[in-house]
Amino acid sequence: MSYRWAFLPMVNSTHVVHDPAELQSRLAEDGYLYFEGLLPRDDVMEVRRDVLKALDRAGWIHPKSPPMVGRVGTAPAREGDDSFFAALDEVQRVESFHSLAHHERLVSAMQAVVGPTAFPHPLKIARLIFPDFEAISTPPHQDFPNNQGTPGLTATWVPLGDLDEVLGGLAILRGSHKWGVLPVTNHLGAGNRCAVLPPDLLESCRWVTTDFHAGDVLVFPSLTVHAALHNLSATLFRLSVDFRWQAEHESLTEGCLEPHFGRLSWDDIYEGWESTRHQYYWRDLDYEVTPFTAFELQDPRSEMDLIKDYLKQEHRVDARREQRLSTSDSMDS
Repeated sequence: MSYRWAFLPMVNSTHVVHDPAELQSRLAEDGYLYFEGLLPRDDVMEVRRDVLKALDRAGWIHPKSPPMVGRVGTAPAREGDDSFFAALDEVQRVESFHSLAHHERLVSAMQAVVGPTAFPHPLKIARLIFPDFEAISTPPHQDFPNNQGTPGLTATWVPLGDLDEVLGGLAILRGSHKWGVLPVTNHLGAGNRCAVLPPDLLESCRWVTTDFHAGDVLVFPSLTVHAALHNLSATLFRLSVDFRWQAEHESLTEGCLEPHFGRLSWDDIYEGWESTRHQYYWRDLDYEVTPFTAFELQDPRSEMDLIKDYLKQEHRVDARREQRLSTSDSMDS
């Protein structure tokens, strides 16, 4: 069942992308900027193709899936699973995935938003979202507790393909950045943390989202509450990438300089790349490395309760998984 009726539409800011004052005003008021078609579609679809090839090497793609469709061919995996890390390692080696953060149109937009010295963190995140696995959908959260460093930290979220209300996308709690750093508790989703949202915040702020297309870019500061919508497809991956930005002379934490989850070295990732242009680029920049501080969890749920939720979800998707893998001639598009 779709729940798009519960959301307001996002406001498109593409027509003011070259107006820094207007962009910064909108960001300060709403806590997000939505740029429709900011990046060339072909450039984004090239990254999608390369990411799907990496997932295929990891055994995640159905053998009869057309190359650009991304039909799932394996059991769902969540962060911490061996199969998840094996696939993530393949994606982390994809040159076009890292290079997309340096696309001239994206850099130009982010320098207008953040400032003329804005640069993307070396840490770059690929979101590999299985269908029909709601228990691990990324919950409402802020980026700051997981990244820290400068309050000026700003994210760009880029879908690697077209996302309708079935595949879902990202939702923003408009205006939530004005409420400061919120408490966190534990969750099964990505990052294993979610924000604790006070009732008066939920009464004052409204969730916004839209149908996303390859080439769209969503921008939001580290205090904006955002969440992933469920992937309601029966068979298709939802793919997107996150890049975090800041201005030079500001602070960041050590983890923002490392590959996602720190499993590979940069030399491992760079092996076989065609260009050295975007390798170790941050070493020539000016920033301060500050310590990371763990946030205390508010009213954490017990590990047993989380496991029970996870097992309930696993039981429910087992039947769907069998159906998915047994209908190899019926392909989503």
